[in-house]
Amino acid sequence: MLSQVEQSKTLSTLLVDDDRQFRTGIRTFLSLSQIQDRAINVIGEADHPALALSLTKEHTPDLILIDMELIEGDGLSLLQQLRDSNASSKTLVLSGHQEDYWIYQAMQLGANGYVFKGQVAQQLLDAIATVMQNQIYLPPEVATGFFRKFQKTQASLPSQLGQPCNLSERENDVLYWLVQGASNDEIAKQLYISVATVKVHLTNIFLKLQVTSRTQAIVVAIKMNLIQS
Repeated sequence: MLSQVEQSKTLSTLLVDDDRQFRTGIRTFLSLSQIQDRAINVIGEADHPALALSLTKEHTPDLILIDMELIEGDGLSLLQQLRDSNASSKTLVLSGHQEDYWIYQAMQLGANGYVFKGQVAQQLLDAIATVMQNQIYLPPEVATGFFRKFQKTQASLPSQLGQPCNLSERENDVLYWLVQGASNDEIAKQLYISVATVKVHLTNIFLKLQVTSRTQAIVVAIKMNLIQS
C-alpha cells in the first residue's frame, strides 16, 4: 500500500480493456513514465464494465483509460454508468475505433479525451497531462471525426444561429480550417495568406474564444455552433 504522501505524488490509473496483452503493454509504458513529476500508478485492470465500476468505487482513481471494445458491454456503456454514478475520475478513451460515431458518442457521454490506439506511443502522455489539467484532449484526426458527426447531427435539427461572437470573416475562415484538422501551413495555402498571418489570426481567435490551445478552440467552436458546413 502507498502512504498518503506517496499517493499525492502519483497518478492513480485504472486500465479498462478486453485485450490482456494490450493492458500489459500500457502498464509497462506507464510505469516508465511521469506526468508533471508524478509517477503513474496502475491500481487495477478490468475487461468488463461491472469490474471497472467496482474498482472505480473502491479506489477512486484519478484517471480511467477505456477501450471501446469490452467483454459484456462496451466503453460507451461504461462512460454512461460512470456519469450516472457521478464518478470524479477523468476518462480517456484508447480505442482502435476511428469511426465518427464512436468518437462523437464517447465525447457526448463525458469522455475527457480520445486517442487512437495506433497513436498511443506518440500521444498518450500528452493526452493524460491535458485531461488532468481539466482540459479536453482531441488530436486533429480525432477532432475532425467528432466535427463531421456533429455537423450531420446538427443538420437534422432546426437551424439555429450560433452564440454571439465577434470573430472577423477571416478569423472565421481560419477557424473553419482549424476545425477540419488543418495545420498552419495548410490553412495558409487554403486562404492564400502567410503562415505568420495565420498565427496572428489564431492568436486573436484564442483571445476572443478565451482558450489557450487549438483543441480548446475546436471544442468551443463546436459547442457554440460557430462553424457552418
